[in-house]
Amino acid sequence: MLSAEEARVWALRGGLVQILVHAAPAVNDDDEVARYKRERRFIARSGELAIRVQVMLVARFEGACPNLLPDMRCGIYNERPTVCRIYPAEIIPGMALNVGNRLCPPEAWSNSQPPFLLEDGYVTDDVTRGAITKSRATALTDVPTLQLLVQSLGIDVVALENEGFAVWTIASDRLIEALDAASSHTTGSLEETSPYTWRFLSLRPDTATLISSVGADVIGASPHEDLTYIPLY
Repeated sequence: MLSAEEARVWALRGGLVQILVHAAPAVNDDDEVARYKRERRFIARSGELAIRVQVMLVARFEGACPNLLPDMRCGIYNERPTVCRIYPAEIIPGMALNVGNRLCPPEAWSNSQPPFLLEDGYVTDDVTRGAITKSRATALTDVPTLQLLVQSLGIDVVALENEGFAVWTIASDRLIEALDAASSHTTGSLEETSPYTWRFLSLRPDTATLISSVGADVIGASPHEDLTYIPLY
């Protein structure tokens, strides 16, 4: 995942940036994780249903990172994305790191390395904690930009959260232009609804029936050549 500015830089370097979108009905659960998710979304509508939409910019590549040098060092180390600075730490508030879910080699956790975790799984490293704080702050300030971005690109199809992702692949020159335009404006209040309605893309008939029953607009196939779908199960 990339911030809006990191996505722009990645695309300018010739990398592929995709836009992942998912959404859920707008509810106001108030635990720490729910608040964290809610603050990174904007209010919109799908038919008669109020929803919260999350837009994610991601670097897409096959195999190893394109910035990995032959000697296994990072070729853009000083300019690497924040997500690289944070890994393998957990960014979600209140969630401890489970080392079994990370791809680090076993020696990364050995006693020969500087201490990275407390016994409860939380990060001890000041630099990593600072990167987490920066990432969380940037994610909030990026929300208006991402809202304007998808609207300017005509993106109006979203996946249901926890079921899949709607993946939009936009030509890099068009994406960079749209990012530049969106970054120079503001949407104002994030509680304003989008000026057009979103459609849910679902390949599961039961899901389509369920969200249609509460007034959402649902489609069962991609209507755009720029749009693909990643199911989570």
